[in-house]
Amino acid sequence: MTKFARYEAHGEIAYGVVEGDVVKQLTASPLEDYEVTDHTHTLSEVRLLAPVVPGKIVAIGLNYKSHLGDRTPPAVPEPFLKTTSSLADPGQDIVIPREALEENITIQEEGELSLVIAKRCKRVSRDDAMNVILGLTCGNDVSARQWQRGDLQWWRAKSSDTFSPIGPFIVTDLDPGNLDLVARVNGKVEQESNTSDLLYDVPTIIEFVTKMMTLEAGDVIMTGTPGEPGNLHPGDTVEIEIEGIGVLSNPVVAEA
Repeated sequence: MTKFARYEAHGEIAYGVVEGDVVKQLTASPLEDYEVTDHTHTLSEVRLLAPVVPGKIVAIGLNYKSHLGDRTPPAVPEPFLKTTSSLADPGQDIVIPREALEENITIQEEGELSLVIAKRCKRVSRDDAMNVILGLTCGNDVSARQWQRGDLQWWRAKSSDTFSPIGPFIVTDLDPGNLDLVARVNGKVEQESNTSDLLYDVPTIIEFVTKMMTLEAGDVIMTGTPGEPGNLHPGDTVEIEIEGIGVLSNPVVAEA
């Protein structure tokens, strides 16, 4: 198991391998051929960034039995796209747009196991799906509910700036089908589940998405959220914790 980080130190952005509370700098991104250097920092000395900069973010809707409620389960995985401009780093503010506050829009967190794609791929079989995944990270598919229900597209409901935090690390060699997931708002548990409850598992998602869409190295797939997500308000702190990966924490603020 390897834990990768992307971070800023002394004004420079680098990738590293995390061992305990130390990060060892890499000569290149983990998506490329790299070597581990002897240049190290403690995690407290660096600012963690989103562990990858994806070309696209694919998210899967209604993919936990516990999140369906009385809705009919989808017959196939249901992907939608989130913009890369909505990406947010660990610790970065989730900014609620002023229009959402004026319209009293319900803003919710959605804790999601997220996949980082290792290489360009198309028409990947279930049996080969794990070979195109670099590793796993935590994701938060922040959602504006009335906009999600009322707009023709989910462009602002799911892709307002800062509505896609990911991190803090990418971890390899975890079983994506059996990981505990917890989401907390101000320390209160709002979502608690295991990825074994996914309606469509990770190999099925990879196979389905790549039938139509080429995935590129660094692309991210958010696999869906369980249960009933918690509401977010300015002043809150939201944490997404996934077993073996860590805690993705973000404060929530109102747009200035």
